[in-house]
Amino acid sequence: LALVALGTAGVEAEHVQRSLVMGGCTVPVGTKTYTVGLRTTAEGDTFCGGALISPTHVLTTATCTASLGSGPAEWAAVGTHYLNGVKDGERLKVVSAQNHTLYNPNNFAYNFAVLTLEKPSKFSPIKLPVADGSDIAPSMWSKLMGWGDTSYPNGARANELQSVDLRVVTSNCTYTVGPSEVCAGGEEGKDKCPGDTGGPLIKENGSGDADDILIGLASWGTPCGYKDVASVYARVSAGLEWINSVIKK
Repeated sequence: LALVALGTAGVEAEHVQRSLVMGGCTVPVGTKTYTVGLRTTAEGDTFCGGALISPTHVLTTATCTASLGSGPAEWAAVGTHYLNGVKDGERLKVVSAQNHTLYNPNNFAYNFAVLTLEKPSKFSPIKLPVADGSDIAPSMWSKLMGWGDTSYPNGARANELQSVDLRVVTSNCTYTVGPSEVCAGGEEGKDKCPGDTGGPLIKENGSGDADDILIGLASWGTPCGYKDVASVYARVSAGLEWINSVIKK
């Protein structure tokens, strides 16, 4: 997740090394504990994000079940502040992963997956949105959490959970997106980055984490932090019927 000051290079020159000045925002320890890090080993590095949506289920993107070259999501680190290790939170074994029935790996439509955990988490799940999509409004503020790269290119993963505030873009998105997606970002230097995929995009609906609503999951876009280039998020309300059918089995 990047909160960076960029040079003048455009999207067409994204392969060029650029000068970056860091200015990230670390999530306070012990907050946003519904945020999940997916790992191949219990103590290893997080390679994708997710969100706890029931005591035994994590919502992430289907691209993360394909492992993004990092290996399968064998463990869910729930409630932890850190990229790796066992300092806090809990590490729960993933026993199954189910992708949305309409997931399209070519255009990332319906980019959802539900992971089932071996035993219930002690942490509180995040609230899901309403099915009609009314939890999202034009230009509203949202917040993304993740342990992804803090600079681009040649960035390193964040050791501590980071957050960035992003405006939701409901029109004039950089990309053509379908009904299962929503755009957010476009402010220079504030964006998701490699390693943030699957991470929760939330609406803060009150003063505490218990009021947070999961509105999106980091899905795809041009890395990382270009002005007027919003990234694309899987729109959770669009997958709600399927999500509920899986977690209520």
